[in-house]
Amino acid sequence: MGPLWLINILISLMIVTGLLYSLRNYLLTRKYARTKFTNALVALTSVFLIQHLYAAYVFYMMSVSYSEEMHIATPLLMLNVIGFAGFTIFIYLSRA
Repeated sequence: MGPLWLINILISLMIVTGLLYSLRNYLLTRKYARTKFTNALVALTSVFLIQHLYAAYVFYMMSVSYSEEMHIATPLLMLNVIGFAGFTIFIYLSRA
């Protein structure tokens, strides 16, 4: 497993950790205010959580198949870094 594949997996797992934290907060909010908005936040966070868990799995499986081919890992890493930046902005704005 090359370093770029490992970084891809770690970024996906960092996003999963942040999503779990967000899901916890949304579920606590949902307990007190059961609105369409909080239900949508819980649903969307759950979908994104499943997506990033699956992405980490796919990156692992691709690292086994394409361990020496960095021309595949590099664009996926860039997409993952951009997604992580977007998620970081989302966390920053939702805390304000």
